[in-house]
Amino acid sequence: MDIEALEKLIKERRSIRRWKEKEVPDELLKKAVELAAWAPNGGNYQGWRFIVVKNRETIGKMANAVQSAADRVASWPEAKSWEEDVKRYQRNTSFFRDAPACIGVFISEYRSVMDKVLTAREAVDPVANRIMGFRRTAPTAIQSASAAAATMLLAFHQMGLGAVWLASPLMAKKEIEEILNVPAEMGLVCLIAVGYPDESPRKERKPVEQVLEFFC
Repeated sequence: MDIEALEKLIKERRSIRRWKEKEVPDELLKKAVELAAWAPNGGNYQGWRFIVVKNRETIGKMANAVQSAADRVASWPEAKSWEEDVKRYQRNTSFFRDAPACIGVFISEYRSVMDKVLTAREAVDPVANRIMGFRRTAPTAIQSASAAAATMLLAFHQMGLGAVWLASPLMAKKEIEEILNVPAEMGLVCLIAVGYPDESPRKERKPVEQVLEFFC
């Protein structure tokens, strides 16, 4: 693939939230997961697991759990300071119940040898504590799972499918892990909802000049 073809793939991808009532073939879902599993990951430990859900009842249970969590947060008095934004979030929390398929992206903990050294020392050394604090803000496991999810989105787009990366299901992380009978050592990172697109949303990006800096 030349750079022009890659650029076209990346720039034409969209986050799709409306789908046709058409089943996604298992072989396409499997291929997307296979490609996602080639994403870069910490220490090449490949601690991810991908759970494909096509059963309408199961997807509905997950959506209900997320909606319930969002409604609970919206009922708190603290939410009134951002009332309109919170209401908008509520309305857009569980739309994935209409997706023909959902893929849960899960990851197990990854601890490099450096993490082990820092963890063993951080209680007695403020420098070790500070460094470990930095590492905890962006854990290697989360970075690895995110790389896999991004790769999967590109694969789906190339297949003619439309997908969206969902962080809102983390509001019901434990409930979803229980619904899908996920092993205790695995944690939900995101949910990918996918199907044949029934919309073509606009996509705007800041010019590269606004986000790029050369430090020389």
